[in-house]
Amino acid sequence: MDTPTIISSHIATYGWTLTYIAIAYRGFQDKSYGMPIVALSLNLPWEIIFAYVITPHGSADSLLVPYGALKAQGAFTLWATLDLLILYTYFKYGYKYFETQYNISKAQWIIFSLAMLTFGTAIVYNGGMFFMQFEEYFNHDQIEGAKVIAFAQNALMSIAFIAMFYARGGSVEGQSFTIAWAKWIGTSMSGGIAYIIARPDEWYFVGTFIIAIFIADLYYMFIIYRALRRKGINPWTRL
Repeated sequence: MDTPTIISSHIATYGWTLTYIAIAYRGFQDKSYGMPIVALSLNLPWEIIFAYVITPHGSADSLLVPYGALKAQGAFTLWATLDLLILYTYFKYGYKYFETQYNISKAQWIIFSLAMLTFGTAIVYNGGMFFMQFEEYFNHDQIEGAKVIAFAQNALMSIAFIAMFYARGGSVEGQSFTIAWAKWIGTSMSGGIAYIIARPDEWYFVGTFIIAIFIADLYYMFIIYRALRRKGINPWTRL
């Protein structure tokens, strides 16, 4: 039971680190942004809150490896730093998409974006405190509650990436096949499988999110790969 958790944590860490690096890189390269604001509004608060507010110290996962809580804080901090770079690309390059698609002013876009970030922070923080109270399923373990929140927001994120692709008319600005497959491996193919293995009789609710992520990310990989090939871009060499 412990071995799958350790292995999946490593794979998820590397997968998501590569995903964030690729999203930030493509954002600057394409003068675009690569993560939907609804996903970013949940991701960034999750990383900050579970690194520094509801910390991983004392959680079951942190006891599996030496200095596990400190290593988790390090990974969350790295992700938050990369997400801040992605947030910068969003505010630097993002308005043109909202102006075209929704015909809103820049002030309205900024207010909407800040409201999304505030709302996302409230959901993650209050969700973490809410789930931590349950003894039977979560055992008062803050990271177990964080996992449920992470899978739920990742399901939303996977769908949002697909919606963003179509909203941009099939443009690959800010997107790459590397982002697609690294995100797939970093979620459903690592932490998702480990969660199901660890809870063979209790995974069904969270498994709904995991299966949705798996299917949505596969589809996203397919449409991004096809779009890049149509433009004569090698999907495997585009970071």
